[in-house]
Amino acid sequence: MAVHRPNPVTLRAEARLLTIAGFFLLGLGFPLTLIMTAIALGRADGSPFVPAVIGAPPIMLGYLACHFASQRMVKAKAIESGR
Repeated sequence: MAVHRPNPVTLRAEARLLTIAGFFLLGLGFPLTLIMTAIALGRADGSPFVPAVIGAPPIMLGYLACHFASQRMVKAKAIESGR
C-alpha cells in the first residue's frame, strides 16, 4: 500500500480554492445577516432568530474553509522547511 505524501504545490492549490470558497461564503453570509437583521428590527412581527438561522451557516462554513486553508498553508511551509 502506497503512502500519499502531499506536496507543497498541491497544498497551496487546495488552500487557494478553500480561501476563495471561504471568502465567497463570508461575503454572502455577512450582508445577508445584516439585511435580515434590519428587516427583523423594522417589523414588529418578525422573529429575531431568523437572521441567525439564515446567516449563521454560510458564515460558519466560510470561517471553516478559511481555517482549513490556513492549516494547509502551514503544512506546506513545514514540508518545504524540511520538518
